[in-house]
Amino acid sequence: MNRLFLLGSAALGLATVASPAMAESLSVTGTVAPYCNVNLANVSSGTASIAMVGTQQVANLRLSCNSAGGTKLVVSVKNGDLLSNKNGRINYGLELKSPQDSSFAIAEHDTDPVGGENNLFFTRSRSGYTQAVANGIPLELWLNMNVAVDQNQAPGSTNYPANAAPAGSYEEVFSFTATAV
Repeated sequence: MNRLFLLGSAALGLATVASPAMAESLSVTGTVAPYCNVNLANVSSGTASIAMVGTQQVANLRLSCNSAGGTKLVVSVKNGDLLSNKNGRINYGLELKSPQDSSFAIAEHDTDPVGGENNLFFTRSRSGYTQAVANGIPLELWLNMNVAVDQNQAPGSTNYPANAAPAGSYEEVFSFTATAV
């Protein structure tokens, strides 16, 4: 009986080994989700304080986008000057440094409420995909507080240099948007 069982097991084993495979190729697919974003890297609350003198780094950002067509970055300023409802405006110069990709740099620019590069917003872009941008590149927002009083003042508003402005709180709001090209 044991011999019959062993012969049956051996025959079954040979039948299994000798049977042909059901598939001869394998196709594997996957999807990489698209993303484009710019995040504050060192300012978790979305608020930063600055001294009213000199040129200073205000924030570190990280830009990332994996679009095959490229990346567009828009930097918007709300007022064009640091604004106080009671005391007027303080003029500044904005600079965005991009140490790893000069396509996203903004040379120092005196923003003002009636002008700016494209009326209070700046657009930078890079065509095509780059692994560095997909992984995320650093950006640095700098403000020069030594800019002279702006001659293009907003109607009804007094513009002061930072070192001669009336005491009080002044504010500007910056927005950063990354999109696929």
